[in-house]
Amino acid sequence: MPVRPHPGFSYLTDHMSQITSIILPFFALIGLGWLGGKFRIVTPEGMRGINGFVFYFALPALLFRALATRTPSEIWQPDILLAYGGATLVVYGLTRLVAAKFFDLDPTSQTLFSFAGTMSNVGFMGLPLIIGLLGPEATVPLIVALAFDLIVMLSLSLLLLEGAKHAQGRNSLGKIIRGTLTNPVVLAIIAGVIASLLDLSWPEGVDYLLELLGRSAGPAALFAIGVALVGRPIAEKRAELAAMSIAKLVIHPLIVFIGFYLVGTVTGLEAKAVFLLAALPTAGNVFVVATTYDRYIVRSSSIVLVTTALGVITFSIFSLYIDPIIALLDSVAP
Repeated sequence: MPVRPHPGFSYLTDHMSQITSIILPFFALIGLGWLGGKFRIVTPEGMRGINGFVFYFALPALLFRALATRTPSEIWQPDILLAYGGATLVVYGLTRLVAAKFFDLDPTSQTLFSFAGTMSNVGFMGLPLIIGLLGPEATVPLIVALAFDLIVMLSLSLLLLEGAKHAQGRNSLGKIIRGTLTNPVVLAIIAGVIASLLDLSWPEGVDYLLELLGRSAGPAALFAIGVALVGRPIAEKRAELAAMSIAKLVIHPLIVFIGFYLVGTVTGLEAKAVFLLAALPTAGNVFVVATTYDRYIVRSSSIVLVTTALGVITFSIFSLYIDPIIALLDSVAP
């Protein structure tokens, strides 16, 4: 008599298949970049050229369009911002302290360490993956959390990087402010928020151009990561990689869970969507920023690869057990 698989096992395999079908193309893009670098089709200088395209053109277009096409009410949801934003800032501060005290990193590397431990791969992985698991109702809370990452965390990191860059120079405060406000990523964020507030519109051709540029940011960044890994051991500085991975894949979502518990007014779906967002692997933008500032490049590329690989397991566990977790949250919320 044939043995029928347990329904729970079928659900688990289907669930894992849904996750890996989205994650595997990321590895393929990194692998193609590695092949391009290994056979000198793309040189290290070419990698920096790709990174320059992403940082100065593709990423600003992506950020501007992501913010400008949202209404202010979609972005401004205090409960989600307080729970997710507060938790993310706590993890950012803790990881920066760990980077300074335990690994003795310089201020620039401390910022990139913390950035890698809190910046989730939302745009290219999180939105299709979490919406696929939870349904289209999860879109709005994801956009709110993404807006916080873009407006607050990305801008904060760039401000700290500019501060470390100009800390020893004359008129350092002016250079820090000027460097931050002339950064193409920061300019795109400011312009996107203004466009959202004013409800601006633009011709379809311009929108299509922004869409094309934005779509290219993720694949180009992942390809450049593969080039950067050629001839460099991924296992370099294993303790730092382990600390960043634990922070991103375990500590960040757990602190977000605590944030929702303390707020106590967020619905189950919102908490579930943003909780899973916090459990996502590190975004490729971390590598783009590291390469632009020419610091922490190898470890930034490695952390994207390592958290994406480990995230298949950790994200699957969190997503499988999210319902009882949220039920517990709802039952004890003040």
